[in-house]
Amino acid sequence: MYTEQDFQDIGAQVKRRTLLIAIPAALLLAGIIVSFILRIRWLTTGLSLVLGAGFIFCYGLLLAPVLAYRRHLDEVLHGRVRTTTGAFKEMEETAVMREGVKYYPMMLSVGDMDNPEDDRLFYYDANLPRPDWQIGDMLTVTAHDKALGAWVKA
Repeated sequence: MYTEQDFQDIGAQVKRRTLLIAIPAALLLAGIIVSFILRIRWLTTGLSLVLGAGFIFCYGLLLAPVLAYRRHLDEVLHGRVRTTTGAFKEMEETAVMREGVKYYPMMLSVGDMDNPEDDRLFYYDANLPRPDWQIGDMLTVTAHDKALGAWVKA
């Protein structure tokens, strides 16, 4: 599902977005310093408010989702993973947010398909195309926590 190149690409995107936020922030900070030296209180206050609000807005909108996805890729590629084999049971149509990343919840049955105690919940990345699994297909999945990092038909 993922390669080391995907991890490097998302790292480059984090750097680009950080730079996109840092340049206007540095200009505003320079304006704050100049207005502080010149003792223009209203300008210092106004620029400080713009800097703070702009940083919070840009971080939440531009940087936080990419950082969450990079963390997800790092965990499934380099983190502690486990392998589970089971029969595919279902995948929901609607995506859910978990730790800042969109996933499709899915169920694998590791035993009897009719026994809910044998079901295992996993999360499939909503940014990837949905696989064409049929109910009952045997899959071997590799996951960090519950987030899928790789899968093969068993």
